[in-house]
Amino acid sequence: MKTKQWLCGLSLALLAATTQLACQSKTQEKSEEVREDYKDVIEAQREGDTSEVREEQAELDSSRQEYREMAKDSTR
Repeated sequence: MKTKQWLCGLSLALLAATTQLACQSKTQEKSEEVREDYKDVIEAQREGDTSEVREEQAELDSSRQEYREMAKDSTR
């Protein structure tokens, strides 16, 4: 019986650890996406195309909002 409880506890600890790592990697991926979108905005500004700057800025804003929501959810 103790072996079964030990394995159950170990499995639960492993599950909790992998879930936490999965959440961290998702937020890390999203932060990299935000960084790439920011670079796209800067590049569009250098080119001087106003409509492209607006599109890239909209993408950046939505990526930032998604990142904030993911970060808030991961700390709960």
